[in-house]
Amino acid sequence: MSAIVVLPEVTRKRMLILQNLLQNWQSEKITSVQISEITGWKDSLIRHDLWLLGYNKGISNGYLKDDLQQAISLALGFESKEVNCCIVGLNRLGAALLDDATTEGSVFKIKAGFDSNVNRVEILRSTFPLYPATEMNWVIKKENIRLAILTVADKDAQSMCDRLVKAGVTGIVNMTGRILKVPDGIKVENVSVITALKMVN
Repeated sequence: MSAIVVLPEVTRKRMLILQNLLQNWQSEKITSVQISEITGWKDSLIRHDLWLLGYNKGISNGYLKDDLQQAISLALGFESKEVNCCIVGLNRLGAALLDDATTEGSVFKIKAGFDSNVNRVEILRSTFPLYPATEMNWVIKKENIRLAILTVADKDAQSMCDRLVKAGVTGIVNMTGRILKVPDGIKVENVSVITALKMVN
């Protein structure tokens, strides 16, 4: 099994974008020129990223799509095994993520949803089980959940984060407005529509 490659964060993000691009690519091959036309990245940057990845199987008229996709998955640690996830906070944003289509076609599988409001848990419908937040600890351990999507109110974000870490979650997609404090070894990706809009403004 190939080892996970430690990449600069910007390269890692480009490889994630490239992996998504390859999933929808219809041809068996793709060239750096085609990748450049779609993404806006320079040819030289694409080749450099793939070199950092340890991928040197380019052919004269492009890369084999499936082979490149597998190389990216292995290097980033996304092998064929499923990665179990949960949603914490079933407000409007959290409820919008209850559709299986959110992670369809990926190795990420949402196994549970949690909310402090028991009525909300009982009313909402989902293809995976929904639980009161009081049951987070045992459900996360039972389902071997590694990653969480946090969509609770800002005032509850840190306390829920602490509970997730205590239950064994190792990565959190933070969709709240709160900057989370986590122990070493826990990854947090802050996702904000407002911040994203500012970046593209």
